[in-house]
Amino acid sequence: MLSSFRLPENERMCILALALVFLLTRLPILFTMPFVQDEGLYSIMIGEQRLHPALIPTFLDSQVSWKPPLFFWAYAAFPELPISPEASFRLPSFLFGLATVPLLYMFLRNTGASKNISFFTVLIFLLSLPSIYPNSALLTDTLLFFFICASLYLYSEGRFGDWRFAAAGALAFCAFFTKLVIAVIVPLLVLAYFYQKRKEILRNRIFLLSLLAVPLAFACHFLLLETSAMGKQLYLSDIGGHLVTSSITDQLGTFIGSLVVFIFGAGIWFALSLFGLWRFWRDNLVMSLWYLLTIFPMLTGYYMVWYYLPVMPAIAYFAALTLLKWDGKEKPDLFFAFFFCLAATLILAGIIMFYFNIYSSYLPEKEAGTLLSGKENVLIAGGYKPAMLSYKVLPEMEVGRRLDFGLIIAPTGLPSENMSRLLQDYLSPEPATIDGSFSALFTSNSTFRKSTNITSFDYVALVDYPELVPQNAQIIYNRSNITIYRVK
Repeated sequence: MLSSFRLPENERMCILALALVFLLTRLPILFTMPFVQDEGLYSIMIGEQRLHPALIPTFLDSQVSWKPPLFFWAYAAFPELPISPEASFRLPSFLFGLATVPLLYMFLRNTGASKNISFFTVLIFLLSLPSIYPNSALLTDTLLFFFICASLYLYSEGRFGDWRFAAAGALAFCAFFTKLVIAVIVPLLVLAYFYQKRKEILRNRIFLLSLLAVPLAFACHFLLLETSAMGKQLYLSDIGGHLVTSSITDQLGTFIGSLVVFIFGAGIWFALSLFGLWRFWRDNLVMSLWYLLTIFPMLTGYYMVWYYLPVMPAIAYFAALTLLKWDGKEKPDLFFAFFFCLAATLILAGIIMFYFNIYSSYLPEKEAGTLLSGKENVLIAGGYKPAMLSYKVLPEMEVGRRLDFGLIIAPTGLPSENMSRLLQDYLSPEPATIDGSFSALFTSNSTFRKSTNITSFDYVALVDYPELVPQNAQIIYNRSNITIYRVK
């Protein structure tokens, strides 16, 4: 056998090494990427929470049910720093992701994983797009995962006594109020953990009461939304429709889209994990159950790689077992090190190419939004380009002069003749639009129109409508299906 290598005896050094990997793979993205898709939307919502905190978050001052308020409160609490707006808004994700590294490592150790397996599980986890992307983006998933890992660690750390269950339950409650039903991971995994490790805990009253945290959070959030008649919409239409689509063809398309982005994001780690699950699933029931939960992002994560963040540790765990464990023994030899470094290099190269592509794809939204910022009598109409809205609105909010503007969002497209009618008369009753509310933006095929007091527009930005030209208009920007006109 080739010469073996050893990790440092002091496990704090292992965690520090993992933290260094985290820094090197996330910091460059934090400062270089423009806002991408929902990041633009969330940045506006966070800005509004800074101005007027609310139990139900708002987008353009319209109540929305997409996400609970905790994420927006937490990120709004971070001060604006003298750095780029992208880095300032993403910094909480970066910090919460960094804080998750030791929590995940120690939970793995508490489940019975060796130092080698725990270290390389977290390392594989860190070297995957499902963890890199949300840790360096303005998304709810990193905060959610921090609460999940903190709760799991407290549940599994017997040194803290039985009252740790109350604190762990509170963290699970917070996880629900960050990204809803995904928080059910916590009670499922801790039940498996104590069934495998200490069955007597399953009769502990404090422990049993702590398991009610997630159902209690659901009840509280449902009742909160029902005060604005949005509870049923979220839990029956939005979430229910997300899990079960209207037809088998749609469901199959969603599954294929989810699987494609996951295979790209997890790369060879996913292939290795399948072999590891087949060989070692009996050894750790907690991690095996965690792995099986991958089915849910496969059903819902249509081209959204960050949906796999909560299950990526299980993928990484079984990939690590495949690489390290042979004939019942862990063999971290130099051949393993060579193969691991080669696989990591190929995966990171793919991730770098991915970021180069999305940088060029989303830079026009930044350019267009920056051009429109500070200008009055603006209309933005067409496809869903939230980053463009963000780059227009945020600088205005920062100087305390948020300007009114017109907005028409047609997420699934609108015939040109109908959009032309709205350009000629913003308040036209035809075609039908949802006015003054964006709560159903992601679940309805409708066209959405922002309420405004503007009667005529000096600037018109059209998204995905290159064939439409407003009357008496001059093009001042045209790139990537975004055309901005100045009306004479």
